[in-house]
Amino acid sequence: MVNKPIRKKLGISICLAITAFQAPSVMAQLEEVVVTAERREQSVQDVPVAVSAFDEQTLQEFQIETTLDLVNIIPNLFGGNNTGLGTANMYYLRAQGNDESIATFDPAVGTYVDDVYVTRQNANNFAFFDVERIEVLRGPQGTLFGRNTTGGAINVILKKPGEEFSGFAEVGYGRFDEYLGRATVDMPFSESVLTKFSAFIIKDDGWLNNTTDGGTYNDVDMKGFRGALRYLASDNVIWDLSVDYMETNAANVDGDIIGDDRFTSTVLPGGLPPIPGWVQKADYGNDTETLSVVSNLGFDLGAGRTSLILGYRDLSQDFLLNFPGPVPGPGNDDFFWIDNTGTHEMLTAELKWVANLMDDRMTLVTGVFYLDEDNTTDFADYLFGGLRLADRVLTNGTKSYAVYAQADWKIGEKGTLTVGARFTDEDKDIGLADNTGADVLTTAGLIAAGIPLSQSESKVTPRIAYAYDISDEFMVYASATNGFKSGGWNARGTSPSAYEPFGPEEIWSYEIGMRAEWLDGTLRTNITAFYSEVEDLQTTAATPSGQFLTTNAGGLENKGLEAEITWLPIDIWKIFASVGLQDAKYVDLPEGCTVPNTSFAGYDRNCNPAVPKRAPDTTITLGTSVDFGIGGGLVIRPFGNLRYISENFVGTSSQGFNSDVTIYNAGIALVGSEGTWQATLECTNCSDEEYVTSFLFNDYFTPPGRWQARVRWNF
Repeated sequence: MVNKPIRKKLGISICLAITAFQAPSVMAQLEEVVVTAERREQSVQDVPVAVSAFDEQTLQEFQIETTLDLVNIIPNLFGGNNTGLGTANMYYLRAQGNDESIATFDPAVGTYVDDVYVTRQNANNFAFFDVERIEVLRGPQGTLFGRNTTGGAINVILKKPGEEFSGFAEVGYGRFDEYLGRATVDMPFSESVLTKFSAFIIKDDGWLNNTTDGGTYNDVDMKGFRGALRYLASDNVIWDLSVDYMETNAANVDGDIIGDDRFTSTVLPGGLPPIPGWVQKADYGNDTETLSVVSNLGFDLGAGRTSLILGYRDLSQDFLLNFPGPVPGPGNDDFFWIDNTGTHEMLTAELKWVANLMDDRMTLVTGVFYLDEDNTTDFADYLFGGLRLADRVLTNGTKSYAVYAQADWKIGEKGTLTVGARFTDEDKDIGLADNTGADVLTTAGLIAAGIPLSQSESKVTPRIAYAYDISDEFMVYASATNGFKSGGWNARGTSPSAYEPFGPEEIWSYEIGMRAEWLDGTLRTNITAFYSEVEDLQTTAATPSGQFLTTNAGGLENKGLEAEITWLPIDIWKIFASVGLQDAKYVDLPEGCTVPNTSFAGYDRNCNPAVPKRAPDTTITLGTSVDFGIGGGLVIRPFGNLRYISENFVGTSSQGFNSDVTIYNAGIALVGSEGTWQATLECTNCSDEEYVTSFLFNDYFTPPGRWQARVRWNF
């Protein structure tokens, strides 16, 4: 782990950047960043909560093309694809996360697109295009965003249709024979009816060579379309409607690494063996299809603004994947197979009211929320390529209701007191049907094993904060926030008794922070210190027999510091730095551990408290971009960033060790006169570093480095 001298140097560097450096006079200032972290528009410098926000240009300069790329810039954020699934991201923010994608498990870091919650982790690795901004809020966010945000929330805000005809088109080519195309166009039909149409395609040949059939796998084939309409019915009524459809084929199969090449010896691409009773459900790989509809009707009502937000999301996922065994090498790549088809349907409705009251001395955000989700998963597990462990159909659903309110009161001329709470009431259910004819994994089997078929939870999650404006450019705050993550069932079990339920986890988080701008608005420093306590932590582990178990493993304590600094030393040069320090540890672990430990996720093999997974002590990002004018209106823009991650474990029971690593990303862009076109050459993970992102029987490494060349036309 990072030693004290390194921590001391980091602290000294931050202090020097804030207090000691005097920049020369500049023409430009940092642009104001407007966020909706508290479900209303505010400057990020006025929000008493730890939030990172990035606009479209910053996302381009940091090479953020999918949600997974956010792990390169956010303090104390670690993540990667789920084992096997290139469409599913597991995020660990301040040591809070979930690495299971099956529908009876919920993520600890919620994903939102245009104020609509994305319930399933199966397809949360979105490809970005035409994004207005992204906000990453540290958890918990239990008051305004609700359940399943104990780690935080990723809030994606897409661009709305513009009032003038405009758009862009982009094409590119990259390593592994990658082709990409993106385009969007704003087409206003009248002053009151505005439309936007966007589409993208990304395709490559993959990077995992199969020595058995000569094929190449872990390829990507993504395509999508979005249509958006904005109807300006009057000065007080705006209706936004959008529909998007995406298809993604992306796997994350593990393999052996020899030099710069990655290999697998799996026979699974040829299909399941022709064994009587075995019925193949999916083709080899991982395919998802997603249809989303979002409607947001906003209108003035009395003293405030009311929004009716409706969201519908229909996801289907088919995958047939192999998982290598504990001993790497040929012959072990077919240790475990999963054959899966699933459908996941979600409907949300929210009525929100934002009002300024008491002569603008109080701002109230309040609303009601409803969620209805239904999932059907038909899946089979195979061991050693010849033993069928289970084949069943899982059905489960959630109905959740919530009422929330948060008020910001002006206290004197400089203080603001924030008080809020959310009441959540939810019901979950589960059912089983056996595909083998043995009638073992059935709903009746669950009842006979004493497994409850439903769970109910009612919870109030409060928040209190106080912010004080030392000056117009300098704010300090303190806050205490509560949140919870839903319970569920161990639905990957291969016997009814293994479907044990686990209960909700609960977190209290305490923060003190500062938001400040210096040097005539050219230097922005946002720093937060935090301490969090988690009870009934949900932790997932895999046993040697192939069982996947989640338990409430005890508690988790974490404390740390996060700093984000943006600086314009001169008007053509931007520098960004983020530092995350944390010290996470398990507490209140259950008794009964015996050596060698195979049952308790919070202990290592020798029954010592394990190191919390995916919680590196230190994450550092340094980034920069410079605009050089070269005449004729042309601009050359070199940009780059590095990400340092200290040593960590990515698996439960202190498994999946990672030594510290530094990832480099860099590029250069040639920008045409007035930004009418741009040509870019860039690389990500430029030095092709290999580090572990997940562990299931063995290590799963990050994908290899890439290079890409793109040309974009703006009109």
